[in-house]
Amino acid sequence: MSYRATLEVSLATLRALLDYQAERANNLALADLADLADGTKLRISSSSGKHYADVVCGELIYEGAVVSPNQFVTASLHNVGNAWKVICVQLPGDTDWTPALRLRHAAMAHAFRTARRKAERTAPPVDPATG
Repeated sequence: MSYRATLEVSLATLRALLDYQAERANNLALADLADLADGTKLRISSSSGKHYADVVCGELIYEGAVVSPNQFVTASLHNVGNAWKVICVQLPGDTDWTPALRLRHAAMAHAFRTARRKAERTAPPVDPATG
């Protein structure tokens, strides 16, 4: 038997979960999808090997410590680097690693499309006589 509990999440987290469900996991119930949450992994490849970090309860954990993406890069590469360019992300349920920069561009494009659709829906109708 599977037990369930109520969990309060921020609206931003709920929105992200619903967006993920709509775009990539529409065959999963929201409760099942929540079970997969925080399974995100980050990877950096360097000359010394691969370095991994995990997202746990919304925090990035590398070698047992909470770090920022920039701190993860600096600790892994022993040098400062652009986190967007060197980190690859494995999302919950995925087997592939995606460059963080690609995810960033996809999120920005999605936000742009959403804003454009919203603007089109709320724009007043154009009067053909006045142009």
